Parts: sequence; structure tokens; C-alpha cells
Amino acid sequence: MKRLMEGKVVLVTGAAMGIGAAIARAAAAEGAALVLGDIATGALEETVVGLRQSGARVAWDFCDVTRQSEVDGLVALAVRHFGAPDIVYANAGVEGPLGSPADCAEDAFLRVIDINLNGIFRTIKATLPAMIERGSGSIVATASVAGLVGAAGLPAYVASKHGVVGLVRSTAITVAKTGVRVNALCPGMVETALLERLIETDPSIRQGLLALKPMGRLGTTDEIAAAAIWLGSDQSSFVTGHALAVDGGYAAQ
Repeated sequence: MKRLMEGKVVLVTGAAMGIGAAIARAAAAEGAALVLGDIATGALEETVVGLRQSGARVAWDFCDVTRQSEVDGLVALAVRHFGAPDIVYANAGVEGPLGSPADCAEDAFLRVIDINLNGIFRTIKATLPAMIERGSGSIVATASVAGLVGAAGLPAYVASKHGVVGLVRSTAITVAKTGVRVNALCPGMVETALLERLIETDPSIRQGLLALKPMGRLGTTDEIAAAAIWLGSDQSSFVTGHALAVDGGYAAQ
């Protein structure tokens, strides 16, 4: 049976670890050629080594999504090695400062917006023209369940992720007749290094999070990646402009 991404070129930003690395592994297992970018090049190289050991075809480079030239460079890397990306996972993101907006420094707030929201805009801007010209393509932007509901104490993060959902919906409608699909992946709380950094500030946070989850547990990166593969592949060919919550039922409450 043909694999879901056989013959496809898949580009992933924020691919060094966590959800991005899990998406890369899942896409490779489905036959994709991978182009991976991240600012954490040490961790990214480790991920690439593991992928290549499993037989994946991978090109990779440092990519800071706050710079359009670097996102453009990652796309150019894809073209040189495999061709223009067929499927794009705009995944790079940070959690940002905790607390009230009254206590949040403006530069810290704007940094989160520049990475989480503007970085996805830059990735869409870099990859969309070739998809429109070809008449096919799929872009999946990593938002968050915090892009669907409110969350106290994360003003920049929540604002950025709501912005991602809005950007995705607008873009999807704009290009709907071109053959290009654009969707948002909205993970709930997942066992990642990003979450661990948050919990380190207050160990009681974990129990508080579990109490909020209808399923009584956190998700795994592999569970998020499985949803991402479906959303990016032709299996979801009639899905566009959608914000897919993968959150153990949290947003349904």
C-alpha cells in the first residue's frame, strides 16, 4: 500500500525537538523527503542523524523564522535537494513570559508575536506562491488549544496563537480555489520540553493541568504528529481553514 507522503517534499520549521521532531519522524515513516529548520542546530542535528539512520532523506539548516531571508533560504534548500515543498508544517514557536500583561515587558511580548505569528506568516509567504503555481499544496500551522480558548497568565502566547488561527482561516479562504489547503493544528498540553520548562517554575502546575483534562492525562508528541500527518496529507483533501484541536477534550468543555 502506498504511503501517505510517498514522493512528497515536506518542510518543517521548529523541527529540532518536541512536536516538530515528531512530525518529521512521522512524515519520514510515510515516505516523505524532509527539509528541516530550527535555531537549535545541535538538537536538530541529533534529530537528523536519527532520521537518516532510519533511511529518511533529509536536508536541514539553521532557520530563524523571525527573518524572512532565512525562511526563504530553507525553501531554497528544499528546491535544491528535492524540489519545492508539497507540504509545509509551520511549527516554530515559544511559550513566552508568564504573568499579567501589566507585568510583561513590551519587547518580550513582541518577540513571542514575531516568532509564533509573524514566523508562520513568513513561512506561508515563502511557500505559498509555488503551491499556487503548481495548483496543489498543504500548509499546516501549529497554533494551540490556547488559540481557541483563553488561558490565564500567558498573554503573548495566547494572543499569538489566536492570531495564527485567524491567519490560517483568512489564507485558506483566499486560496481555496487554487488547490492549496491551509489549516491550523491546535495541540493541548503535551509532554514536551517546553511544558517541562513551565512546570519547573511550579511543580503543582502539572496536577492542575491534569485536573482540567477530561481524559485525565497529557498528550504525547506522537499523538499530535499523527493528527498533523492526516491534516497535511491528501486524506484530509476536503479540509481547509480548519483549526483542529488535539487536546483530550479540553476545548469541548
